[in-house]
Amino acid sequence: MDSLRAYLDRFVADTLDRCTRCGKCYEACPMTAYAPALTGASPAAVVEGLLPLLQGTQGSAEAVSWIGVCTQSSRCTEACPEGINAMLMVRVARMGALGSLGAEAQMKPTDDPLFFRKIEAFAATQLSPDEIDQWHRANPGERTAS
Repeated sequence: MDSLRAYLDRFVADTLDRCTRCGKCYEACPMTAYAPALTGASPAAVVEGLLPLLQGTQGSAEAVSWIGVCTQSSRCTEACPEGINAMLMVRVARMGALGSLGAEAQMKPTDDPLFFRKIEAFAATQLSPDEIDQWHRANPGERTAS
């Protein structure tokens, strides 16, 4: 059985090799509107700023903002033309931003005790992409992440 670190190392190497930094994953994310720091951000630049976090080095402030609003909708993975599990890419980048991969922490862990329950509830609804878009339009102020 592989260690978690060996799995992550393979995933990171594969992601860095295949990612074209096109930003399609970022563009597909339904949560970016909930991070004021991302207003007007270049999708390609945000992805470029996220990739160093996978290696345990400092990423961009915009990438950290994106990580902070992720609800694991998996819309990013569906959008990736290279077939990368972009949702896992963001999750591993979160580990890096929290300082778990060797770099100095760039973000604090969430202080919302219901954070992961909210993510699970959102994922469990199994809404279609159109239904999720409709929900976001109907609830523009509703935040599911801290």
